[in-house]
Amino acid sequence: MLKPVSYKTDQHRAYQQALDDFGITELVTKLNNYSDADFESAWIQPQQKEIESLAAILISQLTYSINGKLIAAYLNLIRQSNQDIAPSLINLKCPDASIELPANFPDVAKTPRFLYGDRLRWLSTESDTDWGIVIGRFYSFASDRCCWSWCYLIWLSKNSPSASWTSADIAWEEDLEPISEETDL
Repeated sequence: MLKPVSYKTDQHRAYQQALDDFGITELVTKLNNYSDADFESAWIQPQQKEIESLAAILISQLTYSINGKLIAAYLNLIRQSNQDIAPSLINLKCPDASIELPANFPDVAKTPRFLYGDRLRWLSTESDTDWGIVIGRFYSFASDRCCWSWCYLIWLSKNSPSASWTSADIAWEEDLEPISEETDL
């Protein structure tokens, strides 16, 4: 059961931060508002102590039901992207490493968003990001998203930050955005 410190100190703030960082606060909130065909929290009205006990039981059960293939897939994703997995991937079931082409390939439902010659830049909160022109594209499995997606080959502008060490780079469609014709390529 979750037992928060009863006084407001740095220790309490650190405890709360740990609950937030490890997703326990989100789990407790979800249990508090959960609704599906088998359970309706608004109708049952569980008490906070019951919700916290449920959270502890669910975490404990996860320990006993861990799937090695799923752990290996997530670890592979973490190592490939050198960062933590996005929270949206937690419920995602990744396929085995032997990826097959989609059954309907090449008639995939998702048409490419960008065409050859389009001027694009990498999405970034930084003002100093790479940009260039599309010179190729391919449909490939994006292991960090566990799905098939379009990937683009971008000929970098001579003024692009990475142009000092490479002339072209690839990027997933979701990581790119169009730029105006005035941008110096």
